[in-house]
Amino acid sequence: MSIASSVPSPPDDGHEVLSQQLDSGNAGSVPAAGFVIERLNSASWVVDATIAGVVFLLVFGSGLIHIESFPPLWFDEGWTVCVARTWVELGHYGCLFKGEPAPPSLAAHFPVVASVAAGFALFGVGVWQTRLVGLLFTFGAFLLLYAVTRRLYGRSIAMAAVALLILVPLKWSIHPLYIGRQVLGEMPLLCFLLAGFLCVLKSRNRPLWQVAAVGCWALAWMTKTQVAPFLVASLVGTMLFMGLRGDWSIVGRLAVALIGAWGGCRLLIAGKDWLLAGHIMPHPPVDGMTEAIALVFVPSIRLETMQYLFACWPEYPLGLAYAAWRLRRASGSVGKVSVEQTVHIMLVLLAGSWLAWFAFLCAGEPRYALPGLFLAAPFTAALLCDLTDGFNVSFLARSLTGLLRNRRLTSQGIKAVVVVLLLAVMGWVALQERYAFRAREDNRDLFAVTHYLNTTTPPTAVIETYDSELFLFLHRAYTYAPPRILVEIIRREQGQAQAVTYDPLKSEPDYLVVGEYGRWAGFYKPLIAQHRVRLVTTIGRYQIYEPVRS
Repeated sequence: MSIASSVPSPPDDGHEVLSQQLDSGNAGSVPAAGFVIERLNSASWVVDATIAGVVFLLVFGSGLIHIESFPPLWFDEGWTVCVARTWVELGHYGCLFKGEPAPPSLAAHFPVVASVAAGFALFGVGVWQTRLVGLLFTFGAFLLLYAVTRRLYGRSIAMAAVALLILVPLKWSIHPLYIGRQVLGEMPLLCFLLAGFLCVLKSRNRPLWQVAAVGCWALAWMTKTQVAPFLVASLVGTMLFMGLRGDWSIVGRLAVALIGAWGGCRLLIAGKDWLLAGHIMPHPPVDGMTEAIALVFVPSIRLETMQYLFACWPEYPLGLAYAAWRLRRASGSVGKVSVEQTVHIMLVLLAGSWLAWFAFLCAGEPRYALPGLFLAAPFTAALLCDLTDGFNVSFLARSLTGLLRNRRLTSQGIKAVVVVLLLAVMGWVALQERYAFRAREDNRDLFAVTHYLNTTTPPTAVIETYDSELFLFLHRAYTYAPPRILVEIIRREQGQAQAVTYDPLKSEPDYLVVGEYGRWAGFYKPLIAQHRVRLVTTIGRYQIYEPVRS
């Protein structure tokens, strides 16, 4: 049994219509009809394969350029690659502290670490090995977005959704091709989520696809626990919608999917614990991290996130609102809901709840909006398609010409004005981001400072740093602040706390390396001001200090 009833998919670029016309002929035309449909299916496969090839070239063509050095490896990535390196080289799943096994600290969750570790095991430890994993997930996410959108809306809107995400940068720091070069959880999460939705779309009378969908969502849940409230909102909201329609069979199946995703996640975690038994240390709880990131009510941050979503990226909330409006119009129709309509509702609720959280609750980092924006792209593409009469440039030009000539608002004129305004905003944001893009920063400083430390310091030297990207290449023992300190730093940045309580000299390091995140943390600054450390050398964006011994 499938999640929704067996209702035909929406026509895809005229293929369904033509096949119906062929079917209506006499018996003598059946062989010819079958031949034409076979040719259409073949042509459709060729087009989809061509699009997949173009996406492959875009993802890997851009991704392989300066893959070793750009963008520079940074704080969030550093913890993950540190754990992956230690696991591959020493069999310990975690970081090291003064050369001894330690918990995984701030590393990403197991699926991300495991994928990076697999790259290290196959190709060796290095930057390009980590980036290759991210590119594979990015390619998968784009292909799955195309496949899901094609089944919901057709090929032209699917192509537009992919083009929108690639060609119109929201911010360079969260462009999917830029994020995809990094060791972060967003692209793997999107890959697993969209794989689940594609499995649902294939689940008509195929129970195994439903099981696969639940498995994909369980893996997404494990990859980034941030997704949990939005996936629950998507499933529960769709259940309520179907309950109001009286479609209780779908309600039951979605309830099973929700329980299965949660149970599958717990099962995967249990499997991870079994696999890593004896190779991992208990991770101390980081109290307050969720509140510091997910529930922030600082007015300046709320104003910034709302400005991002409604002023800089208005096409996405408008696309979601339009999709919700179309769903409301269809809610009164007679008959059972199709698989496509079920997935449509779930995606609208998932993307909508995610972007609502970003605008009204989250800590304000633009990267937190990326999954919601990525999942909302099909609805924005559908809105633009409808406003332009199927991406018809001549229709848009005629509507604008008629509006200017007659000086009277019509429905077509209003659509044209909305499209022009949206294109103007999108173009302005893209232009601003073009000048905000900084390709000059790379990993040269990282390579230089780790080479210096590995060759000019004694083999027994202990390095203190909060710039975790150094750990991938350091061949010296190192120390760092515990995870709970990050909560104090975030609270201080939000104006909700005072000083940070970490003392970098407590572990008696021989050297201190202060980079971008060490300066941001702020706990090295008092040591410098009090002359408790002295500057040894500066290498690019890093300063190396040594304690002043009494």
